[in-house]
Amino acid sequence: MNTKYPLLWSALCLALGIMLYDAFPSFIMGFLPALPLAGGCFLLFALLWKGKRGIAVLLPILFILFCGMGRMFLADLYWQQQSSWAAGSEGRWQGIVKEAPAVNGKGEAYARYYTELETVTYGDGETKSLSGTAFLYDTEPKTFYRTGDRISVTGKMTAVRIYKNPGKIDLEGRYRSRRLIGRIYPKQKAAVHLEGRSGKYEAARKADEIKEKIAAWFAPYMDSIRLHILMTLLFGGNYGDIPESIMNSFSATGIIHILSVSGSHVALLFGFLYFLGKWLHLPRKLVIGGAVVLVLFYSFLSGLVPPVIRAAVMGILSVGGVFLEREKTSLNLLGAAVAGMLLWDPFYLYDVSFQLSVGASAGILIFYRPLMGELLPLPLLPKWVKEGVALSTAAQVLTIPVMLYDFHTFPLYFIPANLFVTPFLEWVIIAGLLAAAAAPVFLPLAGGILHVSDYLLWAGIHLNLRLSAWPRAALQTGSMTLVQGIFYYATVAFLYFKKEITAFRWRTVSALGVWSGLLGLTLFLYVTKPETLVCFPDLGPDQGAILVTGGHKILYYKGGSIPSHTSDWEWKSILGYEGVFDADVLILNLEDVKEPVPLTLPVKVREIWVTGGRVEKKAPWLMEGFEGTLRPLSACRLRLGNLSFLTNGSSWLLSEGDRGVYLSGERGLSDISFPRHTLWAASGRKRGEGIPEEEIDRVQAEVIVYGGSHLASSFEDMDLFEFKNYPAANVYQEGMQTASFRGRWELEGTSWL
Repeated sequence: MNTKYPLLWSALCLALGIMLYDAFPSFIMGFLPALPLAGGCFLLFALLWKGKRGIAVLLPILFILFCGMGRMFLADLYWQQQSSWAAGSEGRWQGIVKEAPAVNGKGEAYARYYTELETVTYGDGETKSLSGTAFLYDTEPKTFYRTGDRISVTGKMTAVRIYKNPGKIDLEGRYRSRRLIGRIYPKQKAAVHLEGRSGKYEAARKADEIKEKIAAWFAPYMDSIRLHILMTLLFGGNYGDIPESIMNSFSATGIIHILSVSGSHVALLFGFLYFLGKWLHLPRKLVIGGAVVLVLFYSFLSGLVPPVIRAAVMGILSVGGVFLEREKTSLNLLGAAVAGMLLWDPFYLYDVSFQLSVGASAGILIFYRPLMGELLPLPLLPKWVKEGVALSTAAQVLTIPVMLYDFHTFPLYFIPANLFVTPFLEWVIIAGLLAAAAAPVFLPLAGGILHVSDYLLWAGIHLNLRLSAWPRAALQTGSMTLVQGIFYYATVAFLYFKKEITAFRWRTVSALGVWSGLLGLTLFLYVTKPETLVCFPDLGPDQGAILVTGGHKILYYKGGSIPSHTSDWEWKSILGYEGVFDADVLILNLEDVKEPVPLTLPVKVREIWVTGGRVEKKAPWLMEGFEGTLRPLSACRLRLGNLSFLTNGSSWLLSEGDRGVYLSGERGLSDISFPRHTLWAASGRKRGEGIPEEEIDRVQAEVIVYGGSHLASSFEDMDLFEFKNYPAANVYQEGMQTASFRGRWELEGTSWL
């Protein structure tokens, strides 16, 4: 361990302690008396290994690990004290708006208020105090309430449903951090009432009022759409008012972070103020101190929500380190900032914006100057190009596995976008902030600045649209597995510490041994990957499966009786996570669908086979952009290569040789013989009927995966499977399941290796 960075190592140990407790809370608490003994053995090993020096190093490590576990224990205890019992209750809810509402003006319009709950009054007049927060929805918004307003609504609270699928932003950690216990939907439309001003969150309310005033000043001088984009560039939010095509283009080129207040915003403002102070020949301490004060005021205007606080801290530290050429000091300060944030709220560790902020800041501090050293000998590149390439690449080095896990694509043109698009947008941000400062003093001056800003914004948007239209702008990769991620970071560490490692023979041999072992494990897991793999994601009321076998990719989607936008989002996410970006066939079962399913086509599919109704009526959005073959089917047999398909218009049997996958619908398959090795994707029947025992005996599945239902019959079905000694898993309860065929069907749980 390099003792030059004690605060950085402390932050890493604290994070490890948090993860250990959160991953194994019951195990750790069950063996709590044994932890001191384990610690003593650890210290004895340190004493025998390196004597007093070993103890001096390992004793603080143990202490910080225990601090991390203890802090997570306290956070978990605090979470359990929230009024989760109120979920499922109906009554009149009263609470205080904590931040400006999220407004959706497209499709089903609503205003969503993040509300600190105070009381609930039941129908019999009983009132109970509450602890926790909830999302409160106004389904016919006519008046938007402000931060700090006390509001009330009569309706029912539903518990927050967390879909247990890998490869997405960790909403569970975010909800626990925000103490979110449910969602409240009004019993009647336009039923949200103002109960007065609470007197709380006055600073946030004032920040909202200032931003509204700035938008009003700007409106006469800018195109309305670009005004929304400018306000988003300056302060975040307003994402619903930006055209989807523009959002997609920013995502494709990897610069979508500039649309939210991030470390790059703070770095830009800090850098502008720093160089402005130098140009005016102001004392260095005054320049840096004044810049920090203005950055903090900017953070206040942006809402002082956790992402903004993180951005302020990370941006100041990373850019300060580069400008002052004190990367070592900044790495320690970065470690101190991370440790402080994790002690304040350990759930930050699971927030993707926190991970990306820390990773990008650490990457800039660690890799910027070495990369510049590699680029300096290239005489044909201008210095500004070298600096841009080094900075954008350094920010990406440590964040690539996180981006691939959460977003499943890699922006191939992030360097050209950062070199040519970002400068336009950075000047737009600077011009916007200057206009905001000038508007209350001399509005015509602000208007002139805004005209220039509008042209720059137009140029940046259109240049980015052109860039995102290039072939393979966003390289679809799927997610890195855990082993691949470890191998990636080991390779980065080996290359960065190459001189230190090769200085001693034993270090070289050890490093090569570890690296070769990880490479061998990565290749082994890839080579031994089963030929046939079936994934069953958690889609709530819907049911889905991804079958990969013999070079074929078959998708299955069974819509539920309740339309769910979340199911569609989860379906897209899991396809990206598994690296499925095209498929031979999508089997669509619409027999349970009553209202149109908000299902879209996230990947290229050659054919769609539909049973249970007309796709134009029950899944109209699915056909947008579809250029393949649509087949409405009833009872029939089909073939695709070596795969055989059999359906009765409700259930499906996919078979190849002596193995098969049974996708059961409302009517089970009868009068057929199932393959010797059968994987059964089961689901509840209509009207809450359970699966007949005769069907279970007829199928004789090796593995059963149950999904798409949380009704009482689903628990009865699972009990029956267990009674008959069939290995079974309930996706709705246990999350995504993966089954593989290696001579027989085996249930692997979630595929993460």
